[in-house]
Amino acid sequence: MSSQSAFVPSTPEDVESWLERSFTLFDSLDITKLEDFFTADAELQYANNPVAKGIDAIRASFAGSYSVISYMKHIAIASNKADNKIWWTARIAYRIKGDPENEELTIPASAVATVRTEGTEAGKASRMEVYLDNRPIVEKIEAVAKLQRTSQRKYWDEDYVRALEAQVQSLLLALEKQQGSGKEPSPALSLSPHASRSEEAEAYEEDLDAAEAAEVAQEAAKYAIAASSSGPLHQSEGPGKDAQSQERSQKAMEELCVMLWRTNVGDGVTIIDDPTTGSRYALEGEATQQLPPTIQVNPPEAILAYCRQKGLVHEMADTFLRNINREHQFTPYTTTHFLQQYPYQPPDEAFLHSAIIATGTTFSKRADAMVVGDTFAQFAESLIFTCCRQNPTVKVIQGLSMMSWRSLALGRDHFGWMFISMAAGMCVHMRLHVLALDECEARQLEASEMEIRTFWMFYIIDRTAISILGRNCALPWRRVNVPAFDTTFESSTADLSQISFAWQCRLWYLHDQYMDQVFSTTFESLPIPQQVRILVASQDALNAFFRSRDNRLHLSGESTPKPVILFHLAYQMTILITMPPFLRIFATISQASPPSSFTGANNANNANNANNANNANNANNSMNNSSGGGGGENSEFMLLVLRSLTAAATATSRLVRTYRRALGFGTPANPVVIHHLLSAAIVHLMNATSGTPALRHQSTYWLRQCLELLRELHVAWPFRAGKSITVIRVLAHRWGVVRALPIEFSYRVEPSASAAAAGVERDYSPAAAAQDKTASGADEVQLEYEWDARAAAAAGAAPPAAAEAQVDFEALDMNSFATLGSLDVSGLGAERTNPAGAMDFFHAFQGLTNCEDFSWLSGNSM
Repeated sequence: MSSQSAFVPSTPEDVESWLERSFTLFDSLDITKLEDFFTADAELQYANNPVAKGIDAIRASFAGSYSVISYMKHIAIASNKADNKIWWTARIAYRIKGDPENEELTIPASAVATVRTEGTEAGKASRMEVYLDNRPIVEKIEAVAKLQRTSQRKYWDEDYVRALEAQVQSLLLALEKQQGSGKEPSPALSLSPHASRSEEAEAYEEDLDAAEAAEVAQEAAKYAIAASSSGPLHQSEGPGKDAQSQERSQKAMEELCVMLWRTNVGDGVTIIDDPTTGSRYALEGEATQQLPPTIQVNPPEAILAYCRQKGLVHEMADTFLRNINREHQFTPYTTTHFLQQYPYQPPDEAFLHSAIIATGTTFSKRADAMVVGDTFAQFAESLIFTCCRQNPTVKVIQGLSMMSWRSLALGRDHFGWMFISMAAGMCVHMRLHVLALDECEARQLEASEMEIRTFWMFYIIDRTAISILGRNCALPWRRVNVPAFDTTFESSTADLSQISFAWQCRLWYLHDQYMDQVFSTTFESLPIPQQVRILVASQDALNAFFRSRDNRLHLSGESTPKPVILFHLAYQMTILITMPPFLRIFATISQASPPSSFTGANNANNANNANNANNANNANNSMNNSSGGGGGENSEFMLLVLRSLTAAATATSRLVRTYRRALGFGTPANPVVIHHLLSAAIVHLMNATSGTPALRHQSTYWLRQCLELLRELHVAWPFRAGKSITVIRVLAHRWGVVRALPIEFSYRVEPSASAAAAGVERDYSPAAAAQDKTASGADEVQLEYEWDARAAAAAGAAPPAAAEAQVDFEALDMNSFATLGSLDVSGLGAERTNPAGAMDFFHAFQGLTNCEDFSWLSGNSM
């Protein structure tokens, strides 16, 4: 807007340009730029507020609004000009600071500006009137403020209270000293019995033995004698003396806090940047500071040989950019220009680009793609410690995240965990996890766009890893204080991959807040009502998040773009991860339920099914009306969990099938899809143990759909898909539902270490399946017979396609889930026949990483 002073709009095009630049100014949330729009003597009439006269008053009026707004965006609707007046209508989008939902509120507005046409301030507004109803914004600000007040933790610590009392007393004494000595000193606070004595002296004396105390007393006496003889300045007595003894340099105290914090966390490259002298004091030792400015990379002969092959390196890098880079936002690269001078590049660049090439080979159809990829991966691994020791940059974190992703995709889970853990350490060292943290004046560092994008890229890979491996995250969410990913791009012009990725970042961050409570060591000791509150709150939060998603993330049938499908798969995955711990809790509680409670629970559920529009709300109401110990309430909570799991598993199966129909598996799909299918298949397998024909047949159908999809994915990802198929087969035998499997998957897996390669010994590809036509035909006849029988018994003339008819999840009551075979949740109303069985489903999710040895599933007879 700096050039607007010489720009007086005259044509409609000029008016649009003038408005566009004005909107950019207001959306920057920078009050120092307002003078580029308003004249020095301008007047502002904003809604019903008093008229602000002069640029200083206008700045003050905007400062209050900008302080509570994190985002504002004007979108013009219409505009016109008459004489020196410009009027316009627009929609204004707001986001409020501290809003946990980060909800975007949009309100209509209109305004009229009087433009000065002459003089040095020509082109600026001398008066502006804004007409809008900002009540939704004000109400949201008040709601966020209330939420922040109520969420603050309150502690009562006696030592802390005494310290605060001493601080208050010091402030009162300092105030009296400034106002003069004519007034009586303020009385000392007496909330604690020792307030009249110096807290510092007490704390110090407690740590001294008799000899040390005598020595300190002697030194204090010497100091007192010297002080008494040094002049009038030291002869004053009374409270002022105590206050003076407690004075400290504000700057010293502030920087001390930051130093101690950094000592605990162990991150940050610089401890102090002196803004007055420009000095930098680094934490690294002299050995690091004396490193040569450039380090020569010596690639092995195998790398040089591949680089000499025409187009090979560029082909692998281009495959990476086309297939996976945009989905995970690994790098800002869009072309392969970064390969110039490769591999003779700085260590961090050579490492990153080797990781790109190695990751790209996983999508290549070359016969030697795996060998090529492993060669470049080994070269990248040889550079890791050189980069970490001598040249730590965000490129190292990007490369480590790619190496983790590649290892997980190829089934090398231990390497995947190692690489993501190293990336977490580098994030902490480079303070990427606290880019939005307010510190002392000497530590104010501005986050770059690349730093923000790199952190969230790592964050998603970390969450992908814990979802697959069933472990705690490498970097807990409570230590994350980073600007949102969507602050790095303009939403209106961003591509769909960026939008999907940004919303997945929000989703997993929200998910972490609740799962952090569920997987804490104290969760199982919480009262039942409190556990239920966490369950209901997590589902309410996820539902609210899903309803508020960007309009571009809605499904559109078989034309749905891949980024949209991946977002919906991630959302369903959060439900599949969140629910199993609660299933375990309620199944355990049900063992103590009286026999009559199950019948009562069923009757209550049947009576409420017609009005059961929202499971979470119903569970919340029941929680408020009960103590959490009754069988009826437990059955309702169990029903909420089972319905949610069933719905999420079915949605996941449909989404992956939509992915195949819309995009095909000719180009390898993102291997994380395999884990989504595995999680859904386990739920379908559990439901296949039900005694309710509708649920059992529906689950059998979708289980076989999952296995068919896994068999197709086995072509591109043989190890990952093979391990998943093996897990499903083992669980089917353990739970006594082998009948739900296709015949070619029904043979038994031996629970021994020798079964580590079971997932790769047998070829599950479509070509191999086609060779066994007899088995496939018999299986199809069996499935068609089951569904024809169900349709005939139900009503008549339903075609075989009825296999895909959806079960009404709201109509499923505890009768549907009561006879879950070896899972046996019938303990809700009677004594359990298999107390250990209900734990299997939870363990099936938490133990998926141990697929090389299935002895953990061999406890019961199969």
